[in-house]
Amino acid sequence: MARWTTKPLMRCRKHETAEINWLDLSNDLTLMIFSRLGTFDILTSVQQVCRQWRSICMDPLMWRTINMCDIGMYNSLHYNLWQMCCHAIDRSCGHLEDISIEYFGTDCLLKYIIDSQCKLRRLRLIQCFYTIFDEGLCEIAQKLPLLEELEITLCKHVSCVALEAIGQGCPLLKSLKFNHNDYSFHNEDAFAIAQNMPNLRHLQLVKNYCLDNNGVSAILDGCRFLESLDLRWCDKVNLEGRLRKMCDERLEDFIEPNTPEGFPGYKFGKLCNADWYDDLEYTYIFRKEMCHHITENESQDNSELSEEDEDVEEVITDWDEIYDIGECTKNRRSHKGFQRYLRDKEKEKKKNKKNDKSKPKKKKHGRKEAAIVTTKIQRHSKS
Repeated sequence: MARWTTKPLMRCRKHETAEINWLDLSNDLTLMIFSRLGTFDILTSVQQVCRQWRSICMDPLMWRTINMCDIGMYNSLHYNLWQMCCHAIDRSCGHLEDISIEYFGTDCLLKYIIDSQCKLRRLRLIQCFYTIFDEGLCEIAQKLPLLEELEITLCKHVSCVALEAIGQGCPLLKSLKFNHNDYSFHNEDAFAIAQNMPNLRHLQLVKNYCLDNNGVSAILDGCRFLESLDLRWCDKVNLEGRLRKMCDERLEDFIEPNTPEGFPGYKFGKLCNADWYDDLEYTYIFRKEMCHHITENESQDNSELSEEDEDVEEVITDWDEIYDIGECTKNRRSHKGFQRYLRDKEKEKKKNKKNDKSKPKKKKHGRKEAAIVTTKIQRHSKS
């Protein structure tokens, strides 16, 4: 007969699945994992899990990057994102290098960022339709000497004035995204970029209505180090002859004006504007008011029903008490003995309430109903 082998490779072992305890990870590894999450998720959920995670979330190095994008329009209306962003900036303790803001950016928030004495290298302002102005950007431009990447998308009150100030105050700027901004006339944006941003490597000008061939040629002549250019949906640009040859020879990555929607690299559609945000905001506020009105009406109705049906709540039976009553009748106790039994039970309830106030209160059983139940049981026993 074959004996049981002692060789470990010949044994049939059961695969045991070990449970991972996330609290056993080192703080550095946990910090790397948290850095891949959004700022909104960290402030609303992650830091509330346990004390260890909260202490990690208080580390200033974790807040070198603040990403307040892709939160959703409803969250942007429901939460005070401005206050949350300021709280995250305070936690960075001057280590902030990269910040992305969507929906709630204002000139006051930009000033708050600069006053934190941070060394900002990347700034993204997205869908701040009516709250970002030239004045705010001009004020902070002189205090951002290390800025390398800037994105201004769907900010309707930003013009070439701010671009000139940024170009003069940020000499290290290498990437600029200036999209869906309808505040320019003729080629003012293009001329401001060509004259004040000579070190640009990457430029994105999506849906610029006023940009034409003269503006594109000025950009190519002024920005000698340009590697990529995105002219998506710039309808007035017609690339022919010399301009086409310059784009093909000098640019490594070029997206033409007639690019269809859905092409990667830009998440907003061609018809995206501030009107859809206003419509969503209106519908959200309307639904919130309607839900609040409905809940108030329901609470009033419930209060009226509770006042009318107080007797009904008292009649709700306690089955343990009915079981005790049935046991009394089975033993053929007298009426006086039964009354004494009820008094003793009420005394026990009072003592329990005094000793333990935290226990939930039981609903009282009506004595009339108890008497009716006892009489029915007595009749049934006699019959």
